[in-house]
Amino acid sequence: MTKAITAQALRKVYSGNPPVEALASIDLEIQDNEFFTLLGPSGCGKTTLLRLIAGFEHPTSGRLDMFGESLLASPPYKRPINTVFQNYALFPHMTVAENIGFGLQMLGTSKAAIKTTVDEMMELVQMTQLADRQTSQISGGQQQRVALARALAPRPKILLLDEPLSALDFKLRKKMQLELKRLQTETGITSGERCQDRQFKRPPEVRPGSGSA
Repeated sequence: MTKAITAQALRKVYSGNPPVEALASIDLEIQDNEFFTLLGPSGCGKTTLLRLIAGFEHPTSGRLDMFGESLLASPPYKRPINTVFQNYALFPHMTVAENIGFGLQMLGTSKAAIKTTVDEMMELVQMTQLADRQTSQISGGQQQRVALARALAPRPKILLLDEPLSALDFKLRKKMQLELKRLQTETGITSGERCQDRQFKRPPEVRPGSGSA
């Protein structure tokens, strides 16, 4: 199988007095089209690892490849990776459709192509009937679907989820876990999630550092 992400002896240390080791040396292999989950106690480096993959942080040492090519010299905006954050980061004054199409607009995509993709994404996440509703007027679960659709719209090769279900109640969280897996299966995008839930399979080991995650 094709390896989507490969990390070798990846380590992150923040300068300070004393220095803070946020991620101890880690080896990791994620296959293409796989849904992986980072599990572990607070402070073991889960968030740091996601930020390294996304390009928001640069490792102190080690190697990080995507589909066989090094990521270390690539800034975040040049990586075919999108992230759904814990707070969704939606624009409350925009409609559902406008939020989903925002990233495509920033990429200079034509209006016709944006409309086609937005329509596809709204159908994928079952939000077509709320296309003209402002995101401040929809529920938490619906906002999460919009955030996922916006992240999927540019067709990234990898989708990272930074504990996006933590703000939802237990019943809705379980429902959205199934929804996430459905979307990943239908799109075939390699996806990774940081969470505290122990029910997921295939958890890669994250060696504890002394920082926060």
